[in-house]
Amino acid sequence: MMRVNEIRTAGTTTPVNLSVLFHSVTNNIVPFGKKRKKAPEFMAAIKAGVGLASGFNIPDLFPTWTGILAKVTGMKRSLQGIYTTVDAILEEIIAERKGIRDEKIRAGADNVDENLVDVLIGLQEKGGFGFHLDNSKFKAIILDMFAGGMGTSVSAMEWGMLELMRNPSATVTEADMQAGLKMVMGEALRLHPPAPLLVPRESIDVCEIDGYTIPAKSRVIINAWAIGRDLKYWDSVEEFKPERFEDGTLDFKGSNYEFILFGSGRRMCPGFNYGLASMKLISWVFSTTSTGRSRRV
Repeated sequence: MMRVNEIRTAGTTTPVNLSVLFHSVTNNIVPFGKKRKKAPEFMAAIKAGVGLASGFNIPDLFPTWTGILAKVTGMKRSLQGIYTTVDAILEEIIAERKGIRDEKIRAGADNVDENLVDVLIGLQEKGGFGFHLDNSKFKAIILDMFAGGMGTSVSAMEWGMLELMRNPSATVTEADMQAGLKMVMGEALRLHPPAPLLVPRESIDVCEIDGYTIPAKSRVIINAWAIGRDLKYWDSVEEFKPERFEDGTLDFKGSNYEFILFGSGRRMCPGFNYGLASMKLISWVFSTTSTGRSRRV
């Protein structure tokens, strides 16, 4: 909250690097229990990993020679360095939270699950999943939340703030604040989806779509950006119009395929609630605090 207030109270002539502050806010929202000295190192490693995964890599063009080319281009060395850094920090966090959890249990505390790591530790101890939830799976889940939720949340917040500055006329009353924020978030995400191309999927069986035969095991990539600007489903597609969602049909869970930002079904983005909560926090704090008046959001 201190970081959010820092953005809000900055003077009109003071430049503010929103990207840095948004990263700090989202880092603190993902609860590891406390602010850590190694947080900048951890975040830098995550950012580097996302950059390598999403950038252009020569080995991807020659699958047969992936191993050799990864060594020649330095890709393998870079990934190994990122893995070593992230793995060591996550091991430290898990060990620390296990110790704190044990102390609370011995003290008879009612609530020992303070954050995501604590919840995963509890599930690990409980078992009964049909598979062993070891530390490697543990760390993979945490990384999914970070890499999948942090970068996309920051991107969404940056675009959301930009659209609000471009369109300062949108106002809602105190009573409508919750619905108003949701509409603003939805419209910002429609125009600027965090992942313009959704995670690639693979078709299980042969199917036909609009006269085109899609063979089994075809790689399928959904263009969420194009869907959000399709004139078949949206009017004034280039305009920022939060009021288009006044009818209450806004759904982030993938039920409406014209608004499929986070995927759909069992394998939709696991961090979408976290991302939406981050955006809502930022938008709410930036609003005014006078009760009963119309607010800019």
